Amino acid sequence: MNCWHCDRPAHGTCIFCGRAVCREHAQEMPHIVALYQDTKGVHKAVVTAKALFCGVCEPREDPVEMPELK
Repeated sequence: MNCWHCDRPAHGTCIFCGRAVCREHAQEMPHIVALYQDTKGVHKAVVTAKALFCGVCEPREDPVEMPELK
C-alpha cells in the first residue's frame, strides 16, 4: 500500500479513516480505544495518546452526542 500524500510505500494507516501514510507524512493524535462506566457510574475512556493520524481526515474536536447509549 502506498502513502496517500506521496504515493511512496506506507508504514501505517490512520486510526481514524484508514488512509495509508509513510513516516514522513505520519502525524499523531489521541484516540479513544474504549469507553466504559465504572462501578460508581462514572464514565471513563481508555485513550492512546499518540495514535497514527493521516492529517487529511477531520476527527471531530467536540464530542458527538449518542443518546441511544443511555
